[in-house]
Amino acid sequence: MDLQLAALSLVECILAIISFLLIIAVIVLYTKLRKTTELLENLTVKVSTELSNIAVQVNDANNQQSEIQTRSVVISKHLQRIDEKQQDVDNQLRELKFQDPSLKLYQRAADLVKQGATIEEIIETCDIPRAEAEMLVMVHKSGS
Repeated sequence: MDLQLAALSLVECILAIISFLLIIAVIVLYTKLRKTTELLENLTVKVSTELSNIAVQVNDANNQQSEIQTRSVVISKHLQRIDEKQQDVDNQLRELKFQDPSLKLYQRAADLVKQGATIEEIIETCDIPRAEAEMLVMVHKSGS
């Protein structure tokens, strides 16, 4: 009977040790699970914060893009008006050239000056006085 009692006590001791080790393992696992949960919550907060910041940046970028598009439309309207005005001025210039024959003469003289003609050649070709030919030469050469 002593042997049976000793065997029973030994089995009880082994069961007690196994139970104790299981309790320690459960405590360790619970502690690790709790730390992992805390880390996960911290990461969730960081990710949420970063997502909020990114959302703000995307919103700002969208607002800037809208503003740039609006400014582009305004600028292109201004450029279109300027182009129309320039075309009007060009048309008026063409009309003026055709209306005044003396302008053709002076334009021809200016072209000759640009080509390097002498004062005598300008006088002969365009039939203008020497003083005007000299003035044209001075004006166009100083403008170059």
